[in-house]
Amino acid sequence: MDNMFLLSGVGFLIGVLIISLGGGGGGIYVGILTAFFQVPPAVAASTSLATIIPTTAIGSISHYRNGNVHVRYGLIMMASAVVGAIVGSYCSDLLPQSYYLKITGILLLVLAVQMIMGYVKKRKNHFAAPENQKGSTVSRPLSARAIVTASIYGLLGGLMSGLVGVSGSLPIVSGLTVLGCSALQVVGTSVFVLVGISISGFAMHLGLGNVNWTLVCYLSAGTIVGAFVGPMILKRIDAKKLEVALPPILIVLTVVMGVIILMK
Repeated sequence: MDNMFLLSGVGFLIGVLIISLGGGGGGIYVGILTAFFQVPPAVAASTSLATIIPTTAIGSISHYRNGNVHVRYGLIMMASAVVGAIVGSYCSDLLPQSYYLKITGILLLVLAVQMIMGYVKKRKNHFAAPENQKGSTVSRPLSARAIVTASIYGLLGGLMSGLVGVSGSLPIVSGLTVLGCSALQVVGTSVFVLVGISISGFAMHLGLGNVNWTLVCYLSAGTIVGAFVGPMILKRIDAKKLEVALPPILIVLTVVMGVIILMK
């Protein structure tokens, strides 16, 4: 019974984290389940992905209603991420898991550097283009470069999910930052993309029989509540303050996760 409440509490915190920051929860899930609940890594990965599905589905609807989803970037990233998750899952047995962890950690640190560069560039230009301000209401066509960039970052997110079993959200967050999306747009669109990544990644892991449905139920009870609470928290924060504070938080989160994964 104590474990049930503890797992639900962990799920709630992760749900708020995913919906409020646009990701990062999957990696933390895996770490908590393996370190504190002695859950095998393969089971922890599949459980994480299964739990993220309802969380991101609920969260993406809330973000879309609030105009925080850049639908075209989201669809491009989701399509390429699904391909990456499938490829990554098939390749996950080719090398020892430690190799993939090292590659993932290094990749996250590289992405953090790119996010810093994109953030600095954006701060120098206070008058962002209309495309980056209105999310899903934008009608301007995307440039070929933007489409390719979104596809590459989506593919990286999917590969990370398939190979390591985490949500793969950080490459998505990084890509949206580099593409010049607003802070709320980065959060909302990444949650939207995570729906596709988590479903495809979970489907691949499901075929391996690594799902602990008891854990999924306990954690989901908390994450679903967190998915409702997250958007409420964001609505209560001043948009201008959020625009200033959120990108550095996401950058720090990316660096921390990269370092943690490298140290495993």
